[in-house]
Amino acid sequence: MIGPERWGSLARVNSAARAAIVLLALLAHRAPSASRSAGGFGAGFATITQKELADDLRYLASPELEGRDTPSVGLELAAKRIAQRFGDAGLVPAPDSALVWKELRGTPLPGASASAADTSAEGTLLRPWKREMSAPDAGSRLALGTPDAPKFELFRDYVPVTGCEGDASGELVFAGFGIDVRTEKYSDLDGLKLRGKVALVVAGEPEHPKAFDGPEVSPAAALWRKVDSLAQAGAAAVLVVRRPPSVKGKDKKKEAVPGEAPRLSFRHTWAEWVGSPTDPPPKQKLPVLELAPACANALLGEDVLALAQRIDRALKPVRVKERAKVEVKSQVRRESLAIDNVVGLVRGTELTEEYVVVGAHYDHVGVDDRGRIGYGADDNASGTSAILEIAQAVASAGPRRSVFFCAFSGEEDGLLGSKAFCDRLPVEKDKIVAMVNLDMIARGDKDELAVLGVVQNPAFDKLLQRAKGLERTGVTQVVMRQGEELFQRSDHYSFHAIGIPSLFFFEGLPIDRNKDYHTWRDTFELVDQEKVLNTTRFVFNTVWLLSNDDERPPKPRG
Repeated sequence: MIGPERWGSLARVNSAARAAIVLLALLAHRAPSASRSAGGFGAGFATITQKELADDLRYLASPELEGRDTPSVGLELAAKRIAQRFGDAGLVPAPDSALVWKELRGTPLPGASASAADTSAEGTLLRPWKREMSAPDAGSRLALGTPDAPKFELFRDYVPVTGCEGDASGELVFAGFGIDVRTEKYSDLDGLKLRGKVALVVAGEPEHPKAFDGPEVSPAAALWRKVDSLAQAGAAAVLVVRRPPSVKGKDKKKEAVPGEAPRLSFRHTWAEWVGSPTDPPPKQKLPVLELAPACANALLGEDVLALAQRIDRALKPVRVKERAKVEVKSQVRRESLAIDNVVGLVRGTELTEEYVVVGAHYDHVGVDDRGRIGYGADDNASGTSAILEIAQAVASAGPRRSVFFCAFSGEEDGLLGSKAFCDRLPVEKDKIVAMVNLDMIARGDKDELAVLGVVQNPAFDKLLQRAKGLERTGVTQVVMRQGEELFQRSDHYSFHAIGIPSLFFFEGLPIDRNKDYHTWRDTFELVDQEKVLNTTRFVFNTVWLLSNDDERPPKPRG
């Protein structure tokens, strides 16, 4: 869900974008018969398991996905996982997906040899949209001035840092973590001759339980603070080595995400947190590149992460002999970037040209300049894992209506992915019966569920009561007609704004009950797996009714 740190200005824009919509008479609904489909409701309900939910949620909230910023390598890995799961469940691409791909990616679909999760005869499960942002420029450069020096490549070995552009050259000096904090009686810079040199530093701060802020990451870890300290010491440029992601004070993961090693992720934006001030940008600008560990090792001739671990243990700076001259160029440019929603379709058995949309955003806020990750386990790996299970259940059950399942990107930046979807729907708008959105379903009382959208769609009151009685789910309290201040802050609102009846399933109210919302503490370990299971089952009941009832819900109120 969009955090309050980004919401203020967006709220005024969203209100102006509302379409004129009319409330129709309340229509009666008839409960569907499970015998209408090949598998039936019971067969679908039985496919929803806590283990599969936990496996998907754990992956999406893993440190290696680095907070799934829009865009980022972590977001791409998440999209690949979601597409694979949709494909395995038997979902097919949207009817216009091949055309959308070609127009926005500028290339034909991947070849027939590609994974079934990515392509089919009809198209692709990845549905791109575009956003203009800062991006790495091919003019960025890193070179080591020694005979037979290796060639370093953008994305594989290094990426530039936005706001820290420029070029410089100088001898390479290892400067530890680049920290100079007198109150901690710790300085990596004391005694170093840095004037005119290129400083190689490790991201973050020493992971020592009694140093700085203990288990929390302190302001000393801020990249911007390091740039200022190094500039004052006379450094000409800065190279920052990324450590494998972890929670401070815990053992670091040595293994990357299984499969091919991803390219180095450029930070298009930096995470901001609820209730915590953002680190101020550097006062002095130096050229800065972020490096992969293997690249840093090649430059320094030492295992840089091993040096960092020595500092962790002893809490004392480590000195390394200066190396040959390094050339550094950090350069970015504005670019229109293609970013993926993931969209799959379960075809209906009877009302095939009527559609229900089930969605959840799979992005989160990324990483901040201290290296703290917005894991986004609750927000919204939880809702994303739920729609993967519901997609499998609906495909197994065989609904009368067709159902689109959508994993949206860019929600945290203003509902961008869902707005792009609604601006270019894969079918005519009038054929869409309703939209169901899941966002943050993993915290709070396991038997409670908040549902927004009933104020705008009174007919949904009876629908939810019927969903509650259709099959036991563990949800006994359904809170409605509260929390209206949140109604415009998640992806269902993009559909409501164009006149589609929409429901928003949320963990509980008020939102400030969740003290870890939009913080780096939103981790997998704090997820209530039983609550996620209960909510997923309840939403499947709801989707089943919407996809099988004879009558459609009325248009929403404005």
